[in-house]
Amino acid sequence: MTQPDQVRGAENQSAQERLRKELLISGLYDWVPLVQVESVITRADLAETLPAQQDLALQTIRSLVEDGLMEIGDLPNPGEKFRGWDLSIDAAMARVYDRFVQHYDDPTLWEFTIWLGLTETGTRLARKLEDKTATAE
Repeated sequence: MTQPDQVRGAENQSAQERLRKELLISGLYDWVPLVQVESVITRADLAETLPAQQDLALQTIRSLVEDGLMEIGDLPNPGEKFRGWDLSIDAAMARVYDRFVQHYDDPTLWEFTIWLGLTETGTRLARKLEDKTATAE
């Protein structure tokens, strides 16, 4: 018999995989602001409560960065290449947590101040995912 925690874990895993895929493919076309991460979660109904949405966003961002697929950084000036923050993953995630969770009620601190950009490895994977999505449709 499946336990409730196992079901919840499986649902969260599929939600995280869906979010990862969406963010990776979006990253092929532009840098991804944190507000878009939240929008995907809300639009696709990937988590019910605000804390669950925030947790999903943080876990997914961390997994993308740890897997070397995306970097967290600031929006570059026109003509510049995206550069991730020069921080450890833990320090970068602490900054994201502070702005996105601790200061959620002030969206000016997080909506367009935290960006995700694809790495070369992330770009290759995103192209494969996009091709699979196009073939499946």
